[in-house]
Amino acid sequence: MSDQTTAFAELLQINERIGQAESDADKAWFEHLLHERFTMRRPSGPLSTKADFISGLATGAKRQTTMLDLELHGRYRATARCTVEKWALADPEAVQIFDNLRVFIRENGRWQLITWLAEPI
Repeated sequence: MSDQTTAFAELLQINERIGQAESDADKAWFEHLLHERFTMRRPSGPLSTKADFISGLATGAKRQTTMLDLELHGRYRATARCTVEKWALADPEAVQIFDNLRVFIRENGRWQLITWLAEPI
């Protein structure tokens, strides 16, 4: 398997896992995934740091990710674009849909999420 094929497979697996890890409030997994300088633009507008994001995780609604685009930019940078459907716990019929742009860098032999921009559709 080529380096590029391996990178695509790793990044696809990471992006598909993010929604479930969020629903499960898997803090250890996110601690490993998020870069120390991670920044997230929340759908409501505010910016969150790695510490903010991890401390705000709580077991919650089911999420389903649909990948739209995954690009490598050289050997150490990548972007992923996906939509995420999130079902409300209080009303299983209510679904929120978000457009996500995620920026990854490869550091210390692994992919790390450094920027995550989410906006409601």
